[in-house]
Amino acid sequence: MREDRIGRFRERLDKYLDLGINLLSLAIGCSVKVDLYDTLYPALSLISNEMSKLNLEIQHREDVAVLRSDGNYSLNRRIYGVDGSGVSRDELERINPSVALLLLQVHQSRAASPREFANSIISLYRRLGSSSVRVRIGKGHSIVSTREKAEFALVDFISTKVGNEYLLANNDTIQIIDPTEDPGSYRQVATAVSNALNDLFIKGVYKDVTIYPVYDAPIDGLREELLRRFREFSGRWGFKLIADVPQPRVNYLLMGATVVGLLDKEPPMFYDNIRAGFKILVTRPFGELSVISTYLTAHVDESIMEEFEHNVMSIDDLEKLKIEIMDTLSRPNIEIARVINKYLPELDESFREDEHIAATIDISGPGIFVFKELAEQANVDIALHSIPLLSPEVARFAAEHYIITDATAGTNGAIAIVAGKDVVDSIINDLRGIEGVQPMVIGEVMGRGTGRLFVPDYVTRYITNKSLLMKLTMNIDVLRGLRRQQVSCERVRVEAKVFGNVQGVGFRPTLRRQALSLGLTGYARNLSDGSVEVVVEGCREDVMAFIEWVRSSPVGSVETVIYVVKQYRGEFEDFEIR
Repeated sequence: MREDRIGRFRERLDKYLDLGINLLSLAIGCSVKVDLYDTLYPALSLISNEMSKLNLEIQHREDVAVLRSDGNYSLNRRIYGVDGSGVSRDELERINPSVALLLLQVHQSRAASPREFANSIISLYRRLGSSSVRVRIGKGHSIVSTREKAEFALVDFISTKVGNEYLLANNDTIQIIDPTEDPGSYRQVATAVSNALNDLFIKGVYKDVTIYPVYDAPIDGLREELLRRFREFSGRWGFKLIADVPQPRVNYLLMGATVVGLLDKEPPMFYDNIRAGFKILVTRPFGELSVISTYLTAHVDESIMEEFEHNVMSIDDLEKLKIEIMDTLSRPNIEIARVINKYLPELDESFREDEHIAATIDISGPGIFVFKELAEQANVDIALHSIPLLSPEVARFAAEHYIITDATAGTNGAIAIVAGKDVVDSIINDLRGIEGVQPMVIGEVMGRGTGRLFVPDYVTRYITNKSLLMKLTMNIDVLRGLRRQQVSCERVRVEAKVFGNVQGVGFRPTLRRQALSLGLTGYARNLSDGSVEVVVEGCREDVMAFIEWVRSSPVGSVETVIYVVKQYRGEFEDFEIR
């Protein structure tokens, strides 16, 4: 059985190799990005003095370009060399862009250190900043290739006039998301485009969205297949596709998009209004890349497969989990965007904490480190009391075996929302019923601060990159204090029965880990009818987040959850498996 599985995987490897693609050299999902903390930000610091002398502006740590617009715009795409060759001062002045989106694909040697990367990009920036027109880089996206001849700089120049709407634009591009599928499959392209769209959706944009595809491949037939998938995705979800735009043509697998949308409300960027007590809500568990990466690695290294099956789960179960994740990733979060839009101020209105969302984040490439970036941007300290992962067991295995050094990372990931408690409670009610959504509160804002992110100490199970761990604060006293602050919360007891394939599959241990991560007590017990009885006590919002999580548990197959909310008794000190 194992030999057959590995044989099929090697056939897949050979199919990729026939296309000129070394499957094992490709970076998966958002892991293709140049490292933000270790390379990109330090590189920009190294050249900041020279950059200040150029007619160039780089938007600071916002994952989407945002500008006022009259609703009409033009997009001009240009493909340059990484060194800026091909940039024309006269052309820049003729285009006169309101904003520019930059996609840079560099050889891995250039991304090896901040100095190397800085030396690689400064020539391009000099040329872009040398005209009489001030060029504003509204979004920069840098990715790594394993071939020197696959380098390029793609710039989408957007021109518009100031008006009574907001124009939002983003570019996100990856090489591949699931190497065990065909490179031209619908789910590969749908996930890549959805990943780009997510940065619009988190701002409440869901109308008047246009997709400008970015794609490449070693052969024309695969390029044509990718374009067909772009058309299929756009048609299925009702987005406008502008396919007649220049493409890199460096014969290297690539898929993504520049996406543009319009918003007639104020975007959720009220960082100065974030204050102590604001809740951190996520729309579902995250950490998708640990599952996909582990599945791939287990097929490459038989010893990893054997150890994984012995200690975690069967490869068949891992494959089922991977397929479920791919189905989720390939579905755009447009319904969540509609909910976010509902809680935004009208155009030119002020933020009100009892009505509006203060900020939103896409939990993709950096995983939980997006909360660190938010804390720094808002000058607050944030505490996460739980880190809900799609599969804690797989994430831990992936980190321990250095398959992925940050097992909280993902692609087209969950969306985090920062708002006051009453607003968050209302949002949770609106999110319920949306396919694939499991809203839960995982932390809160501690107050004004220095950008610290407090996390549970068990995060070290999932992150093995020491330089990343140094950016986190693991202070158990702070987190316990956060829990004590919840004494005034409404405490409830929920008694539930869970039906489906939930016995003999490791379901109860998974329930226990999730309950403890939320600070809940109670028990889980197998019943003779094949169901699992669950009793759980704690703060209402945490208990309800737990129930939402149970509905879509990554372990087993949950068909139905029947529960009643009762008066809190306080009879447990732990969450037990009975």
